[in-house]
Amino acid sequence: MKVRIDVILDAIEMADDSYTYFLDLETGDSVFLADELATGLDNEGLEDEIDENPGRYLRLPTKFEIHEYHIMEEFIQTLKGERADRLEYAIQGRGAFRRF
Repeated sequence: MKVRIDVILDAIEMADDSYTYFLDLETGDSVFLADELATGLDNEGLEDEIDENPGRYLRLPTKFEIHEYHIMEEFIQTLKGERADRLEYAIQGRGAFRRF
């Protein structure tokens, strides 16, 4: 199934302590669970649906759970030789993202 990247990016940007977003792998849409105490919103059985179908719903990270520097490090570990060495050096110190 194709998933639109803007659906994922919007969900990640919107997620916070009050909302947890999931990607519905059958429809390609995002759905969210609201913290009912914080928001006053009723999840209308969605929490049960997610629990009963764990293979259908993929929990998306929040923007606070994504660590860009760590992503660069993991990518570099997939490389070999001079490319890996150059990038490893490039991400040291200030300006790491620009040099990467």
